[in-house]
Amino acid sequence: MRRILPAREAYKHWAETFDQGTPILALESRALAPVLSDVCPDLAGTRFLDIGCGTGRWLAWAVDRGARAVGTDLSFEMLFKAARKPGLGGRVVQADAVLAPFRESQADVVLCALVIGHMRPIARAMDALARLAIPGGRVIITDFHPGALRRGWKRTFRSGEDTIELESDPYSIDELSHADLVLEDFREVPFGEQERHFFEAAAKADWFDEMRDQPAILIASYRRRG
Repeated sequence: MRRILPAREAYKHWAETFDQGTPILALESRALAPVLSDVCPDLAGTRFLDIGCGTGRWLAWAVDRGARAVGTDLSFEMLFKAARKPGLGGRVVQADAVLAPFRESQADVVLCALVIGHMRPIARAMDALARLAIPGGRVIITDFHPGALRRGWKRTFRSGEDTIELESDPYSIDELSHADLVLEDFREVPFGEQERHFFEAAAKADWFDEMRDQPAILIASYRRRG
């Protein structure tokens, strides 16, 4: 059975299997890692905020590199999984992403990975992310590409015998802007051969060959004005 659920409800069901991965998660992990390494090659001692950290995949990445990292998420179930991972206990806070309980100019790096599409309105979300970065600090956003949603792609995952679709409405990429943020890098990333096996396992290899040249995710990197 296919069910369409609001994001908060959907993540309750997804938390247990989230770390098993999906094509989008695999693509985003592959594409974002080198961007993060370029933007912040030395994280040791830096203040790193992961807004919408989920089960802590990027939070763990930052901690492993010596960052003073903290993550927030609205989903208790996702945070429960994160908090049980090595090094992440005591580093996660349950909070609405647009109301993160941190003072202004708190972080050297603010990451919002595959979440901003759930943070509406987008202008308020950009305000929330911009205020957390120090002057000269970095804000990095990834998301399911809104153009993919317009083409009919869906955010889905399996939960038992069900396919669960997250409620998603496309937004304009132009909305990913803020007066205090200078866009330094913007990427629209399609699936590659590294993700083919997901589609083959689901008997969707033909779909992969047809859609592989279309952007599946976006990555935007900003610097906060000094």
